[in-house]
Amino acid sequence: MDGVGSWWILVETTTWTHREWELVRTVPVDDDRDRALARAAELARTCGASGGDSDDPGATGRRVFRVSETNWLVEITHSRWDESTRSPSTTTTHVRVSAAVLEHAHEPPPAEPPPPGPLRRAFGRG
Repeated sequence: MDGVGSWWILVETTTWTHREWELVRTVPVDDDRDRALARAAELARTCGASGGDSDDPGATGRRVFRVSETNWLVEITHSRWDESTRSPSTTTTHVRVSAAVLEHAHEPPPAEPPPPGPLRRAFGRG
């Protein structure tokens, strides 16, 4: 399943500080392209604003845009009552869902402690 050629669902959200996209979830998909596309479309309709599974997808507003055959842009709107202003407050977040094929994978080599040397001894670590 983790091998090259396998299908994955990638879920990205925008970061609060920089409004850049951040990969927050990867979901391996058994089977083939059709199954991956169906699973990605399902996640676009049901995921939460953080990209994870939503307990109640109907508790928010949602618009799902199919950007291409394998990509969806989801606009999620949450409305709440703001006691300080005594009025409704609305926030909108965005999630990007994509079905993709893993083309290359390389695990990092295991970390090893650095060899003892002059710098380690100079800083009391030797």
